[in-house]
Amino acid sequence: MPFKRLSIGTEPLQTVDDADAFVAGDMVREGADFAILPIIRCSEEEVMDCAHFEPDNLVIKSADNSYCLLGATSSWDSDYEYTETIVGDQVQYAGYIGLKGVVTPAIGSKVPAFGRLLYSILANEASPKVFVRVCLSDENAWQKWNRVRVMCNHSPQLQVLLELGPSTDKAVDMKQWHAEPVQIVTLPESMFVQNAGGYPVLPRQHQATVTAWMDHDVAFAVQMADTGSGLGDRIRYLRHLGQSQPERSVQNTASDEYRDILQAPLQPLMDHLESATYETFEQDEPKYAHYEEAMVRAIGDVAARLKRRIVLMVVGAGRGPLVSRALSAARRLEADVRVVALEKNPSAMVELQRKNATLWLNKVEVIYADMRKRQFAEKADILVSELLGSFGDNELSPECLDGALENLATSDCVCIPRRYTAYVAPLSSSTLFRRAREHTGSYKLETPYVVNIHAAHMLDDAQPVWKFRHGRPVVPTDNQRTSSTVFTARSASIVHGLAGFFDAELYPGVELSICPASHTPDMHSWFPMYFPIQRPLTVDAGARIEVHMWRRTVGAKTWYEWCIDANDSSGIHNVNGHEFWIGQ
Repeated sequence: MPFKRLSIGTEPLQTVDDADAFVAGDMVREGADFAILPIIRCSEEEVMDCAHFEPDNLVIKSADNSYCLLGATSSWDSDYEYTETIVGDQVQYAGYIGLKGVVTPAIGSKVPAFGRLLYSILANEASPKVFVRVCLSDENAWQKWNRVRVMCNHSPQLQVLLELGPSTDKAVDMKQWHAEPVQIVTLPESMFVQNAGGYPVLPRQHQATVTAWMDHDVAFAVQMADTGSGLGDRIRYLRHLGQSQPERSVQNTASDEYRDILQAPLQPLMDHLESATYETFEQDEPKYAHYEEAMVRAIGDVAARLKRRIVLMVVGAGRGPLVSRALSAARRLEADVRVVALEKNPSAMVELQRKNATLWLNKVEVIYADMRKRQFAEKADILVSELLGSFGDNELSPECLDGALENLATSDCVCIPRRYTAYVAPLSSSTLFRRAREHTGSYKLETPYVVNIHAAHMLDDAQPVWKFRHGRPVVPTDNQRTSSTVFTARSASIVHGLAGFFDAELYPGVELSICPASHTPDMHSWFPMYFPIQRPLTVDAGARIEVHMWRRTVGAKTWYEWCIDANDSSGIHNVNGHEFWIGQ
């Protein structure tokens, strides 16, 4: 997919005396969107003499171009007793003239001192955004960054400026960095090579790295020893690289708008869904194609066994997409099928009745009823529903189908879906954790969310936690579940919670999945679940991560509880459903 216009700037390594002159000259001429420049230009001795704010020492002298400048502060590693005051003055000045943000030096060996100074800056509500410079050439880069981030209590003002280099290759786990709050990626001019035409390009391995970062909407800064010698060519090349990516499907492009956006899970039993919600689901062609194939197989098998007219009942019919597919399946087999549609949403009933009159030619019996409570003299031979949620059972499909099979089905009724399994995986995602923490409420980190997970790192493959099966005869069952699962961290990381997925067998040989390893191609109806934890847990590579989950039901309420143990324990979240529950 061609990326939207990229933000590409520069970090000049040559001496710059005047930011305004640099913007009007090199930046405009070479087509850069922004620049990272030192706030002051003076020696360490001048800094220690507190003479650094003399007008002649300022590189960024005014607010005239603050919209396109980030200010780099002086060294933080000094033992000089006034370091905090000196750096604080620079940050305050950056805020005063309205810079886009300030860039720290790379984290040195004195991590606690660096973290304390950084947190003291962030404690000032007027502080501009702070970009911590992280050099991937440092083999302990992530560990240092993580220590600083934890010391600063996961401040949302903290961002990362990530320095790549010519040696950046597969040895660096970029998946973990994709889960961090990286906003700027710097590219040294030495990363580029000349092509046959004499123009700078990136080698293939670096192209893959850079285009992956483009997919995370970061800004790029080209580091140049002399911005007048080839900066423009490099910027034009990066823009061309971004525009030459393959096109994505319309559906996947639409899903991209919801990347890392937290959404409350649907409550279809408590709330009537809006027409726009139904319409979004109905655009998922792969999902409904699978449902139709399952119905074709089921009708064929049931017809061969019964030798009579088949009753196929769509329960929770919504606006009727499965009804249309049921009629299509019957036509494909030239089978004698009576289609019945049940729906409890009175507004959706209007749409069903309209379609029955105009589209289905009154071939469907449309009934206003709750599948769990209605009984009919003529029972269903095939029962079809699309009650599956992002975690499989989170829209109470087990409770609904148990009631429907008991009241509406023949003794050998086929249920579509036949079974579904919930999966979880520990994940790291600064973005998801920050957004969950920003939600209002006393227990904002004890609520699961539906989210198109993007800026995240799965620390191990997803594993099953529980499953549900449906069919006749209905065996009295308890839909509560308990699970304990062990994972192994792929790399050093920080756990921000769990990702939840599901797969389903609609009928033998027809399956749907949103699990990363088996995702049904181009299907986009369901985004994964995110179960946050209140206190992120740092883990080493190879660390054991234990996940404990419960599905609990009392009366008309069902809820999940979850806990992660990894060196330390997250504690149990949402105990007794005190923050989140699904109503019947």
